[in-house]
Amino acid sequence: MKRFFKIDNAVRVLFIICISMFLGCTNEPDYKVIRQEVVDLHNKVMEDGEIASKNRLMLDTLSRIGLKAAQPSIDTITEQKNIAILIGKLNQVDEDMMKWMQDFEPDVEGKDNAAAVKYFKGEKIKIKKLDSQYKQILNESGIYLKKFNLMPPSHSMEHDHDQH
Repeated sequence: MKRFFKIDNAVRVLFIICISMFLGCTNEPDYKVIRQEVVDLHNKVMEDGEIASKNRLMLDTLSRIGLKAAQPSIDTITEQKNIAILIGKLNQVDEDMMKWMQDFEPDVEGKDNAAAVKYFKGEKIKIKKLDSQYKQILNESGIYLKKFNLMPPSHSMEHDHDQH
C-alpha cells in the first residue's frame, strides 16, 4: 500500500505541473507587447509616407515641366491623366494614414488587459493594411517614374514590414 501512495503523490505532482504549464500557455499576451508592435510598424510605415511624398513631388514636377522633355513623342494628355491618378492614390494613402494616426489611442486607461490586447490587435490589422497600400502605390508610382528615367528612392520597392 505504501508503494501505491508514493506513485499516487508522484502522479499528483506531475498533474499539478502539467496544469500549471497549461494555464501558463493559455494566458493572453501583455497588451504592451502588442501596442509596441503596432507602434514599431507605424514607424516603419511612416518611412513609406516620406517616400510617397518624394514620388508625388517627382510626379508633379514631371507633369508640370518634364513630359515632353523626357519623351518628345509622348501623348501628354494621357500621361497627365496617369500622373493625376497616381498622385490621387498617393494622396489617399497619406490621408488614410493621417486618419489612422488621429484615431489611434495608445493610452488604454480604464481597459483591462484582454480589452487592450483586442484593441491593439485590431489596430495592428489596420496598420498592416496601410502598409500594404503603401507598398502597392510605391511600387506602381516607382514603375511609372522609371519609364521616364526618374528613379524613386531604391528602398521604396524593396521593403518588408511583415516582421511582426
